[in-house]
Amino acid sequence: MKILAIDYGLKKIGLAIGDTITKFSFPRGVVPAAEAVGLIIKLIKEEEINMVLVGEPLNLQGQATRQTAATAEFAARLRQAINKPIELADERLTTQRALTARHSGSTLKDDELAAMYLLQDYLDAI
Repeated sequence: MKILAIDYGLKKIGLAIGDTITKFSFPRGVVPAAEAVGLIIKLIKEEEINMVLVGEPLNLQGQATRQTAATAEFAARLRQAINKPIELADERLTTQRALTARHSGSTLKDDELAAMYLLQDYLDAI
């Protein structure tokens, strides 16, 4: 099963793709939030995605934040636009891991790295 992971942000959205067979995730770039739904629909068709995983931003205590509500609204809009299962997954510390990778020399953008870590954690857990 191919999975698209989304690290949602108000201005930009990080994407990653992986599958349950290889259990590897790969960064797939960053798109502007204003154009995200249309670009995601196109990517889902091109890549034959079976499921979408959206990072749910929680604080370190596991509680919802303002960003959690914005992400839930985005996931709801996406649910109306596509006919694929959408799951929310805890994305705590994915951005911190992305920042660490960038400081270690990665040339990838933080948002796509965060999406990749989100997806990799999901794949490792199943």
